[in-house]
Amino acid sequence: MRPTSLVKLAIGIALLGATAAQASPEAKTAPEQSTTAAQAAPTQADLTTTLNVKLALLNKLGMDTMHVDVEARDRTVRLTGTVDKRETKELAGTVAFSVRGVSRVENAIRLEAAVENPSQASAVVGEADAEVKDALLETRLRLALIDKMGSDGFRIGTDAASGVVTLSFDDAFETDRRDRAVAIATGMSGVSKVVSVDKT
Repeated sequence: MRPTSLVKLAIGIALLGATAAQASPEAKTAPEQSTTAAQAAPTQADLTTTLNVKLALLNKLGMDTMHVDVEARDRTVRLTGTVDKRETKELAGTVAFSVRGVSRVENAIRLEAAVENPSQASAVVGEADAEVKDALLETRLRLALIDKMGSDGFRIGTDAASGVVTLSFDDAFETDRRDRAVAIATGMSGVSKVVSVDKT
């Protein structure tokens, strides 16, 4: 891979993990800036597609997709990361392509078989199942926040652990919008408790 391609890929990954302020619809590329996908901030549609693809992978292929990264840009989805099973690698592209709004999939997932200690296998499986449930709940919550609160949904940090959801807000987030987000999270199935905190 060329060094410039690696730089563009790194920029794209960094932009996907950027804060919600960068993800807002107002964060457009200035006319004098390059309009390449790797340099432009992802749109709200891109980020929603990313979450929908991740949710579909977790729902249909399970814990083997925990280490699969998803990046959506202009209806193209790029899958990277590792899986343990060959069939997961092959099916991931099909699952991603089935998500509404996806017209092209680049499947760069690598096969990396896990080596487990047989005496710890049941504990590992139990922990992996819990991680998948937490990831599913967190992804569903992020989609619900975006769906019901628009661009404000991107500004809310989310974390889920065993049914306990933590929502984190920046100082500028209005109280009534915080209350709305807490109400959305509280009303979701699988949520046993909602904790609201300020971002540091």
